[in-house]
Amino acid sequence: MFLPRMAAKSISDARLAAAASKLSAAPRVFQRLSAAMKDPDVSVDAIVSVVRLDAVLSARVLRISNSAQFSRGTHIESLDEAIDRIGLYEVYRLVGAAMACQLYSVGLPVYGVSCEELWENSVTTAVAMEAMAAAAGDDGSTGYTLGLLRPVGRLLLQGVATEEGCAVGSGVHPTAALVAAWEFNTFGTTSTEAVDRLFHLWGFSESLIEPIRYHFAPAGDPNRLRITALLHVACWITQEIGKGLAIERHAWALSDDVLLQAGLTLKEAQAHIERTKRISERLQGMLRAA
Repeated sequence: MFLPRMAAKSISDARLAAAASKLSAAPRVFQRLSAAMKDPDVSVDAIVSVVRLDAVLSARVLRISNSAQFSRGTHIESLDEAIDRIGLYEVYRLVGAAMACQLYSVGLPVYGVSCEELWENSVTTAVAMEAMAAAAGDDGSTGYTLGLLRPVGRLLLQGVATEEGCAVGSGVHPTAALVAAWEFNTFGTTSTEAVDRLFHLWGFSESLIEPIRYHFAPAGDPNRLRITALLHVACWITQEIGKGLAIERHAWALSDDVLLQAGLTLKEAQAHIERTKRISERLQGMLRAA
């Protein structure tokens, strides 16, 4: 991706940490939940202990468990009963989508992206990633987390842009390459570099950092990870469903190299579109109703 030679001074670690401190704690709660889900013998109690760390998420899980879709005629008020009723993996998906709703509630005004657009994009990408990662023999929960947290770098830069008085819409440009160039020129860094630094600050696993860092151009991943290319494909699927972001125009294309790195054929990638649309719409519907 083209970047200008001259750029603003890069955001300092101290300023990055200050901007990160203003973000919701939900991603770190979700990361703990994702780690717990990797245990094949994970218990309801283990999940309850993580979900309870965020009161808003806990309340939402309870409301969903008493919704028409899951209610069995009796109202429940305890989190362990709610999780037992909904099911561990469905709770994982719902908590992730609810986390994204909290995290992206301010949207990206400097990029001209509303909170609803950002949330729908992240959930749709997460659903696509979960299915493709699992089908490839990788961890589906890691794929889901990657899809949800992919836009966090831009959220971080949005905070810095607000502090610096950047005009609303100043980050809107015709292509993803030009948006990245604007980021570099304005902040001395790009959104993917910001994610890299933020996740290191939070102590997140390298398995989450590397794919986001290189997913716009998977061939640039020094380890040529399959999951990096799968994240690119997931963004393409999201775009095909109509939930892509305008600031990422022309970013997603299924070249032979991308498909080879992802271990997919074009037909296999296309086969995920309808399933992703169905599941992401169901998740979003449940969260809106709760």
